[in-house]
Amino acid sequence: MRWKKLTNAQRSGLNQIPNRRFTLWWSPTINRANIYVGFQVQLHLTGIFMHGKIPIHESVVTDLCQIFDQELDALEVETVSAFTNHDILLFVAYKWDISKPSLLADSKDVIDNTTSQKYWLDVQLHRGDYDSHDVERYARAKFLDYTTDNISIYPSVTGVMIGIDLAYNLHSAFGN
Repeated sequence: MRWKKLTNAQRSGLNQIPNRRFTLWWSPTINRANIYVGFQVQLHLTGIFMHGKIPIHESVVTDLCQIFDQELDALEVETVSAFTNHDILLFVAYKWDISKPSLLADSKDVIDNTTSQKYWLDVQLHRGDYDSHDVERYARAKFLDYTTDNISIYPSVTGVMIGIDLAYNLHSAFGN
């Protein structure tokens, strides 16, 4: 009998937010660390979830592949391939000199006489919140997590993890 007092809209989704622009604008403030309450729900007619997941990953990877395809000769790249676990894999014609892993913004790369003909790129979309939006730390942590374990899914030890913070429009990368 309790359900008879609810309208159809209330029965179908008690946590729908009518103003989607307000949700997008306030979501970094609303989605504070460890304050997620309830289920993750997709806003009606959008690809937006309550926790701010926007499905743009594939378009970012496609754009990067197109850029690499345009610069094949300049970079001496033979093949650009897109995969599911590591987003992009580059096969180069000549061996590239590889540096020790560092951040994108670091100006002093240390070359350690390592060369490679395979290089992977992994794009990680991150939705920062009000309490934690350090995309550099996120990219570094993901790179080290994925490359230092014994069951790494990456085809070579050389690559880069690209982190994009969608809430604060920041980006960083960590890798060789």
